[in-house]
Amino acid sequence: MSKPRRTALTTVGAAIVAAAFAVGTTTIVAPEVVERAYGVVQVTVAKVVNSVALPEARLGATGGQRELDRFDGTFTRMVAYDREGVPPVWAAHNNAGGDVVLPLEIGDEIVVMDAGGTASIHRVVDVRVTAKSGVTSEELVGLGGDVALQSCFFGEPRMRFVGLQPVDA
Repeated sequence: MSKPRRTALTTVGAAIVAAAFAVGTTTIVAPEVVERAYGVVQVTVAKVVNSVALPEARLGATGGQRELDRFDGTFTRMVAYDREGVPPVWAAHNNAGGDVVLPLEIGDEIVVMDAGGTASIHRVVDVRVTAKSGVTSEELVGLGGDVALQSCFFGEPRMRFVGLQPVDA
């Protein structure tokens, strides 16, 4: 192997090792930075995919944190949010199907599958972003729509609530 080729391969190899070290160190020292960057990529890709086909959310069990933590790819009807002036809230972890909520904006449409498998198209009519902790259902009073989907942002202490209204057939 020629010396210039060996030098080039050594340089490329060193750059790969340095990049791997930087990524590994960042993952250990600041995992929220990595998670946030991952979330940005996920949302960007979802926006492109959503321009071709409607996103889909599947509704599942009713309950609380225990049901939500099953990570079964469905949204859980969160009874803790039940309050006058707040539509029924269905939540899913962002890494268990909930990320479908993150790119949605007012006017976007989404297919909602109920627990029985019936699909209906809903339009986003309202969006709320709240803190991830210390939030009460009082902050959701007046959220538009007949139903709301909720998930957390990747690597951020915030949640996104999307109010949905069924689209007339």
